[in-house]
Order: sequence, then structure tokens, then C-alpha cells
Amino acid sequence: MSDQKTAAEMMTKRFLRISTQHTLREAMGIVLYGEQKKQDTGAIAIIDQEGDFAGILTPHHIAMGLLGDWNPQNLEKQESEFLDYAQTQMNRTIGDILPPAQPTVTPHSKLGVLIKLAGDSEYECLPVIEEGRVEGLVYTTDIFKEAANIALTPETEGIVLE
Repeated sequence: MSDQKTAAEMMTKRFLRISTQHTLREAMGIVLYGEQKKQDTGAIAIIDQEGDFAGILTPHHIAMGLLGDWNPQNLEKQESEFLDYAQTQMNRTIGDILPPAQPTVTPHSKLGVLIKLAGDSEYECLPVIEEGRVEGLVYTTDIFKEAANIALTPETEGIVLE
């Protein structure tokens, strides 16, 4: 498979970015704005103050940031208590809830590397990094489609469903 596609060939250059200094409230607004504009909001690149890649933010991370260390005392009051608690959490910065480091790739990374890294992580995408900057995102679904296109070439009979 010497003609494997590279991350640069598979990545999308259209993605949302957010700073580590933005708040959870602002992140929620960016997700909603992106949804309205029909943009993919499943993964947002986090950029530090120098403009370098710092991580990937997903709606799951935002929800977990709002949850913080909340632990309801009375289950009957948990909804109203949570809403009050979440209001206090909305001013936390993205830097405060920064997800753990995730794998990254370079524009020259080949499909085999992308498959391995995507299989080893739980992230929706792999950030394509060059000189510390996010150049694009390669989504796991695109990696799967490319692998499937190779596996199911016309020379094979493909997968037979019975």
C-alpha cells in the first residue's frame, strides 16, 4: 500500500477553533452557532495563547465541565440543584477542563498510522499538526471510509451479507 493517502489529503480545513481562555458558556455558544451554520461541532480545536494546538473539545467535554464535581444530596431536587450548580461552572475556562493529551499526526502521516491512532483512541478525529499549529482534522469516519475503499476494491468480492 505505497499509495496510501496522507493526512493532508484526508483532512478537513474547515473546523471550529476555541481558545483555552474561552469559558464554557462561550464554548456552548460556539457549538450552537456552528450547528446553526451547519458546521461540524463534534470536535473543536483548542488553541493556546500562542496559537498552538492544545487539545480537542467535544460536546461531551463541555457537559463534563458543567458537571464538575457535582454530587446531588437529594435526588428529588437534583435538577434544580444541578442547574444552579451549572450556572457557576459556566465561567470556567476551557483551559480548566482541558481534556487529556490526544494523539496528533503530521500532514505526511499515512493511512496505516491514522488507522492505528484512531483505533487506539476514543476521539472523533485526529488533529493534523505542523509546527505546533492545527492545519486540519481527520475524522475517524473518513479514516474508516478510506480503509473500506481499499478493503472493498473491485478485485475482491467484498463483504457478503447472508
